[in-house]
Amino acid sequence: MQGNQDLNVIGPEDSHIFLDDEKIGESFIIKDVGFPKKDVVEKKTVRIEKTGYAPQVIELKKGTNKWIWGNFLFLLGAPIGFGIDYLAGVFESFTPLNIKADLIRDEKYKVDLNSPTQKKYKAVLDESSKIPVVITFANLSSVEFEKIDEKGNVIPNANDEYKSIFQNDSNVRTVSPGTYRIKGVYRTSRRSGNTITTYTAKKAGEMIITIPGGGAGAFCGLIDKEKKATSFRFIHINETNAKSLEGFLPRAQLSNRIAGSCDGIFGLQDLLTQ
Repeated sequence: MQGNQDLNVIGPEDSHIFLDDEKIGESFIIKDVGFPKKDVVEKKTVRIEKTGYAPQVIELKKGTNKWIWGNFLFLLGAPIGFGIDYLAGVFESFTPLNIKADLIRDEKYKVDLNSPTQKKYKAVLDESSKIPVVITFANLSSVEFEKIDEKGNVIPNANDEYKSIFQNDSNVRTVSPGTYRIKGVYRTSRRSGNTITTYTAKKAGEMIITIPGGGAGAFCGLIDKEKKATSFRFIHINETNAKSLEGFLPRAQLSNRIAGSCDGIFGLQDLLTQ
């Protein structure tokens, strides 16, 4: 057991995500929600809001953690493993932990941006506005990434590049907040049986984006199949739970998990129509 279980919520663009009436993120979130027995909680409530749409409310209910039965795959250690999980309070888990919101149009509904939890969330963002952010790249090759000033000139040695201690994560970096120019080519590989097929865009893409501070993020490479051109999407999670982001290692893990979710978060067509 990792000692945690993560809630994954995918909402529409510009949506607000709440856990037990506390705002925890916008549009996409990965959040440690603990265990029912350890927290002495029967259920938790997730709410997704967006102006112009009716809110969606989902209850996370407790149930038996399916992983506890893994103890019995190793019969000799089953009583010990079961006992440890039981005493640790991780034999119960919340479900569902993967939510993709499907909001219904409601022109009258408006998100209250002045509520206490909205102000608290904004204060966290403001507080971390100068903290370096850990980023990675997904479905991209030949990446050029450089910080620029207000006139578009490259700022020498401004990128706090840090190679990950993970053997296969050499593209993980820590960077200071600011405006960046990114260039790259969409490239990804898919396995089907013993066959690996690689897809590469014919045209490179370029984007200028302001990266906020704190937390972790990922540049998701996308492809316009008609134009065979590369597009980008930057996904950022400013996790308000500082414990899950202490040091570089946990944030690098979060950055990689965001990158691994690129294909399922936002559709390419949504990006192209904006």
